[in-house]
Amino acid sequence: MRLTEQNVKEVVIDASMQKAVFLYFYMNAPECEAATKALKAAISDDNEYISLVEADVQDQVSQAIAMQLGLQSVPALIVMKSGTPAEALQGDDIVSKLPETIKKYMPSESDLLIKEALAFEEKGSFADALIKAKQAYELDTNKLENKLIYARICIKNKSLEKAHELLDNPGRELSLSQDYKDLVSALTLAEQAADSPEIKELEQKYLQDPNNSETAIAYAAALSQSGKRAKALEILFALLKQDLSNEPVKKTFLDLLNTMQGDPLQKEYRRKLYTLMY
Repeated sequence: MRLTEQNVKEVVIDASMQKAVFLYFYMNAPECEAATKALKAAISDDNEYISLVEADVQDQVSQAIAMQLGLQSVPALIVMKSGTPAEALQGDDIVSKLPETIKKYMPSESDLLIKEALAFEEKGSFADALIKAKQAYELDTNKLENKLIYARICIKNKSLEKAHELLDNPGRELSLSQDYKDLVSALTLAEQAADSPEIKELEQKYLQDPNNSETAIAYAAALSQSGKRAKALEILFALLKQDLSNEPVKKTFLDLLNTMQGDPLQKEYRRKLYTLMY
């Protein structure tokens, strides 16, 4: 995009409030050819996170802005963020340092995965959202915002045990966050809703006769629906270890695993089942 007197505010100031604007000052001269070629190759017009604005200093408006910024030679690159210069490159540094400079203003793989997770969450596709949020969190476990998003999606997907794992034992910074406090409250409410009289009744029946397949299947199914999938798998797997030929238990066990896309328990218990089988 070329800088003109009419679009200065729109493409430089306003645009930099939303994403990084690489404001490139140049002229039609051999010393600018390499920088011009590198910038145009690296930043496309449809880049969602960076825009390239070309300012030919032979134009009066570009020349005036270059002077305001204290530029004395071209080629020069000024990165604009939130309406102000964030950093500058000049001369040969534009080509040599361009990749690392662009990297600073592009989202990480973790950020992109979280963006996908949020899109799935908005659609109500919580299982798909959980897969993306888990991948994002594993790529950057230190990013608290992603951790909280992952925990929130776990609660919505009724993966309450994983939500507990993420929210238990927070550090000082996390414990002071209102978002964290809200999620703890949401998890508490989800657990209260899951602890229904029906589940308590099934639990009592199961404890009285843990080898009764019919009771164990009903109890495990209820636990799964309430978000306690690890406990449900444990109950069913205990029966399979006793009798692998118990088809109703095996079917319920596999049905439960098939609903757990993105949950590490899925791989763990599939591996345990294959070990029993082979």
